[in-house]
Amino acid sequence: LDEYFLTNLEKAHLVGLQVASIGQGELVWKGSFGVKDSRSGEKVNDSTLFMIASCSKPVTALALMKLYDQGLLDLDDDVNKHLPFVVRNPHHPEHKITVRMLLTHTSSLRDNWDILYPMYTLPEGGDSPLELREYVNDYFVQGEKYYREDQNFADEQPGSSYAYCNMGYAMLGVIIEHISGSSFTLFMQKEVFQALKMHKAYWFLKEIPHNNIAHPHELTPPSKKEPGEVKVLNHYGYPDFPDGQLRCTVSDYAQIVKLMINDGQVDGTDFIKKVTVDEFLRIQYPSVAKHQAIAWNYNEFENFIYYLLMPRLPSHTGADPGVATLVSFDRENKTGGIIFSNSPTNGFKERKIFYQEMMKKLLKEG
Repeated sequence: LDEYFLTNLEKAHLVGLQVASIGQGELVWKGSFGVKDSRSGEKVNDSTLFMIASCSKPVTALALMKLYDQGLLDLDDDVNKHLPFVVRNPHHPEHKITVRMLLTHTSSLRDNWDILYPMYTLPEGGDSPLELREYVNDYFVQGEKYYREDQNFADEQPGSSYAYCNMGYAMLGVIIEHISGSSFTLFMQKEVFQALKMHKAYWFLKEIPHNNIAHPHELTPPSKKEPGEVKVLNHYGYPDFPDGQLRCTVSDYAQIVKLMINDGQVDGTDFIKKVTVDEFLRIQYPSVAKHQAIAWNYNEFENFIYYLLMPRLPSHTGADPGVATLVSFDRENKTGGIIFSNSPTNGFKERKIFYQEMMKKLLKEG
């Protein structure tokens, strides 16, 4: 396996890579390859943290489902029951937006990238100085700083259409805060990471007590006239962090996959009930989003050719500047794969290696 991934790291032109295979519901193998910073040549090791982009969403969803498991909310609750401000789609103010809709990207909320992208702390880097609750309030509440009626909300009514939405997961972070009475990060640390023994998982750079973090890299593919270029990015953040800013190792993330495979149990401890996991992995709105469970998607790659060659499994991908990640698992066969990279895939061949061939290898090994 080491030789396979080292070879394919080079074939896919990746800078650094951390991978894990789950078999029989347990972590059976992990590997680290390449470098965490192309300037220094420091190698990735098994303790190196990777920013995992949208593969953070199932982790945020798990925190919400923990509260659901404890009976502290219903998935069909109006979000306004659990928010310190009121949110309605201005095009359909009579229709409630529910927690379930946020979890499945069917809420009619929209990502307005004219607002979101400038919030990335690039090029200077560092955590965003904006506070989560205030930012979500300013984005969704009429009259506030980032409110844009036509860009932040869809014309369709809540629950009637599917559109992937990062800001919906930022709102889930505020809901978790409101129900728990704690900050999102403190709740995650105490109730999720400590309970699951995820000792190397952090939302903010300021929390990380070391520098063993894989720097994100942007790659410019070579052309006939110019050689390819590798650009190292500073570690960065954004205010809607529950949708993508988690940094952890594949060993830590394996705890999430193990929980999904083992009916809510991790290392012999019950974290959530089996019926809660069943609900987590159930297609929620078949007529609207026929492959979308809670956070996980059974059509993550949106390519029928891919699914001719691969089983249709609950999966999630992540992409941010200088970051590419992938998680997929088979609950029935108790196998799974996790792939974190600190550089994106730029060509068809590279994407095929990363998203199909590597994952197929990890699932097979499991």
